[in-house]
Amino acid sequence: MKPENIHTISKPKERVDENSDIKKLFADVIKIWPYILVFVFVNLCIAYILLKTTNPTYQVKATLEIKQDKNAESVDLFQTIGIKMPNSIDNEIAILNSFTLALTAVKQLDFNVEYFQENFWRHYEIYHSAPYAVEVDWTHRQLLGDEIQLTFKDATNFTLDINDKSMALYVPLTPDKKGVLDLKKLEFKGDYRLNEWITGTNYKFRIVRLSGTAEKFKDFSFRLRSDFDLAEAYSKRMKVELLKKESSILSLGLESQMVEKDKAYINKLIQVYQERELKVKNQTSINTAAFIKEQLKSIIDSMVFFEDKLQSYRTRNESFNLKEQGSAVYTRLGSLQDNSAAVSLKIKYYQSTLAYLEQDKVSQLVVPSSIGIEETVLESLIPELLENQSKRERLRQVLSPENQALKDLEFKYNSLLSAVRENLRRSLSAANLSLKDINNRMAALGGELDQLPQVERNLLSIQRQFNISENIYTYLLQKRSEAEITSASNVPSSQILDLSRQVGGVLSPISSRNYIIAFCLGILIPVLIVFVRNSFDNKICDVKLLEKRVFAPLVGVIFRNFGREGSAVVLNSPRSFISENFRSIRASTQFLHEQQDSLVISFTSGKAGEGKTFCSINTASIYALSGKKTVLVGMDLRMPKIAENFNLVNDVGVSNYLIGNGVIDDLVKPSGYANLDILLSGPLPPNPAELIVRPTFVEMIKELRERYDVVILDCPPAGFVSETIDIFKIADINFYIFRHLNSEWSSIDYLNSLIEKGLMKKAYVIYNDMEVVFNKQYGYGYHAAVEKQPMSKKMSNWFSKD
Repeated sequence: MKPENIHTISKPKERVDENSDIKKLFADVIKIWPYILVFVFVNLCIAYILLKTTNPTYQVKATLEIKQDKNAESVDLFQTIGIKMPNSIDNEIAILNSFTLALTAVKQLDFNVEYFQENFWRHYEIYHSAPYAVEVDWTHRQLLGDEIQLTFKDATNFTLDINDKSMALYVPLTPDKKGVLDLKKLEFKGDYRLNEWITGTNYKFRIVRLSGTAEKFKDFSFRLRSDFDLAEAYSKRMKVELLKKESSILSLGLESQMVEKDKAYINKLIQVYQERELKVKNQTSINTAAFIKEQLKSIIDSMVFFEDKLQSYRTRNESFNLKEQGSAVYTRLGSLQDNSAAVSLKIKYYQSTLAYLEQDKVSQLVVPSSIGIEETVLESLIPELLENQSKRERLRQVLSPENQALKDLEFKYNSLLSAVRENLRRSLSAANLSLKDINNRMAALGGELDQLPQVERNLLSIQRQFNISENIYTYLLQKRSEAEITSASNVPSSQILDLSRQVGGVLSPISSRNYIIAFCLGILIPVLIVFVRNSFDNKICDVKLLEKRVFAPLVGVIFRNFGREGSAVVLNSPRSFISENFRSIRASTQFLHEQQDSLVISFTSGKAGEGKTFCSINTASIYALSGKKTVLVGMDLRMPKIAENFNLVNDVGVSNYLIGNGVIDDLVKPSGYANLDILLSGPLPPNPAELIVRPTFVEMIKELRERYDVVILDCPPAGFVSETIDIFKIADINFYIFRHLNSEWSSIDYLNSLIEKGLMKKAYVIYNDMEVVFNKQYGYGYHAAVEKQPMSKKMSNWFSKD
């Protein structure tokens, strides 16, 4: 059913999120500008304190070039068989970041004791500048973790105290684990002296004054840290990355509060990394030299023995040279014996290599060519196996056993190991056959030797054995020298481009950045509070948004009353700004109701406190001032308020008339102002809804129309009581009051539903309590966000729920 309004009801446009309205947000922010200034000032003070109390952090970096060639460990071992392995540079990055390498580095540095001092602003670590040193017995249990405060009483005596007692225990037998510590028994009692050991169940150290230091008696604190703690901390802090994409130059960096200390660590880490790399590269030469050394022991003894025996035999038999036949036999036999010695060396090599493999000592293998053995297959397999084994050990330190790359590497390693073992067995079998053949040929020469004189035979035998030992000795010495030269000539495949140094200025805190952040937060925090408050605030705040959403026309805006006139503003201040608002509403009613007879106007709202009684009183007053004979009727039979505004007693009124206990002349009371009478609600009835629907209510309105030009009905809230709907049917104009920052947006939907259902005809809207701002040039104006109140009151009103 179409509502019978004189205006056309149209559906509202798409709903706007009122609480996120930018103009309202901006206006609310302007309201609280003093708080914003306070927030900014407080944040700037906090930023200043943080800058003073925070230890500055710097960037420490070094650069390292990783050279790559086909013989280096960083080359992918599996390209030939199609197995894809991790990038070699990635492996080097993982190694430099590894805990094991960090542990090796910190063991060579004196970082286990950290010293601290403090000034007015900050507590900071000192490095190589403390006048005292703490000597620690690391074979004893020690306290780790928290600082121990040292306070001097005089030149040699001091006391010790633990700051927070959040300590851990270092146990020498298990240095990688922290023991359980009973904090209740952890106390330092009495005075201690310099250079004397301070010993307890869980600690043993002493304080020593360093020579050449001028500073005396300055208190400090210190903290003990194990190598494992330091290694873990440094490995987590270390950042290793490629300097440029697709390059082989690595950047090693630390964010440091102790630049000199961390520079020393990075340099030591690079040194340990290169030493480790050289050790791997020299392993073959070291294994060769060890093998030769073992062989030389027996050769030297044999050579000395045969040299003495030859000298003695020649002296005793006065025979120094062989005859022609003896020389020929000797030459042939010597050639066979040389071959026999060479084959015997091969056999020893094969046997020792197999023994290393059986004992899982792959790292001690010797390349055949390093001792003069020609084995083409082994010459390629053994270096590959050694490289594979070295890479396998390196990746085991940084990859988990379940990593697929490590599994592929293990498979390749086992394959190479099987191939080397099989080739060694075949070569050993062939060498044994060759040695047997040489021995048979040497035995064939025995007959010719028997034809020589006894003296020559003996001399030939001794000299032959001596020459064999001498040749083998000379050969082994040569090979050992070659191995040592190779070891000495090896250089790391990595090259230091830049030693560690501080890069740039302070990394943090940056004063300009902190002050900018503090300033922005000082503004953003109040704005955020405004935004959040508005997001959860469901109060009507914008008259334009109200017009867009409500189905009824807006006929007037009543501005906020800051005077002391009470509710009857029009009567007490007829020239006031608010009086002009009601005059505007009175003028609008001439167009809303064109009939010239009496006019009945009802005032209601969604809930109590929205200003319906205020609007009723002042609308009645403005009509009375215009000369219209007006009556103000209190139709709120539940919570009447009109009487107290006119200093009347609510003893009789509408409720009396409706129950038939009085006439209009007896019930109407004068207001004390011309042309304005008051018909109060009367005593509170138990059934106000039933009274309104009685025919006597229609009769009362009819009688009032006959007596007065304008009848103003102050009705109860339509959102709470049902009888108001019955009043709407009698009234010529129905005004629905919305109050700024008091009425909820949901009340608009309720009014719209009344209009759509035809329950409220000729409905119009008045927006009450709009905030006002005065203008010196024009006298007055209005604005939905600024009001003339004391600032303290405005702030408290704004931050509290409206």
